[in-house]
Amino acid sequence: MTMRLKIILKTFSALISSSLIIALLFIVSCDNSSSDDPKPELYDFSGIYTFKEASLQTEISITIGVVPITLPAGADITDEIAGGLLAEAACGDPKNGAIELKSNNELYFTCISESKEIKAGSWAYKDAEKILNLNLASPPLPAALPLKIQNVVIDEVNDIVSGSIISFPLTPDLMIGFLPASLTDGKTQEELDALKASFPAVLQIDLKIDFEKVP
Repeated sequence: MTMRLKIILKTFSALISSSLIIALLFIVSCDNSSSDDPKPELYDFSGIYTFKEASLQTEISITIGVVPITLPAGADITDEIAGGLLAEAACGDPKNGAIELKSNNELYFTCISESKEIKAGSWAYKDAEKILNLNLASPPLPAALPLKIQNVVIDEVNDIVSGSIISFPLTPDLMIGFLPASLTDGKTQEELDALKASFPAVLQIDLKIDFEKVP
């Protein structure tokens, strides 16, 4: 082998070795950068929330005596749901009723601008399944009420948490809130109780609900 050929081969070998080293360094660098990419932080659910909006996703149709009551899908039921679920908050002003999700996963009924709160259960969020569980306890509610909010969407800019509740159990205490005022105004508690007795024990409905975090 001539000296010239040896020099060419030696130079070629050195170039290949350098290329391999550079390629390896590039691969290692890429691996390190990908493994070091920060994971997105989970939304901090802890805080005080009001019911921003609740709407029916299924039609309600019941008959009170001979009076048919129908609410179409899409009807706004914010006041009825808020009033029914937050009745145990016992706020001086019912409009101040809210729920608080504590950082330790305890759930409280609370009153905005009032120094009142009562432990009402627990909560948990499953990020992989986009499910927010609100486990309302008895007491303070007459019976335990587990609410599974599915397909959760989080508007982090406006602090709004939205989702759907499938097969929400509508009890007579909540149903009476859907009646027209002509059937309830001026009624005694005994008369209202008689109305409740004419409702189905439980009516399953689907609803969409939005919670807004209080700043």
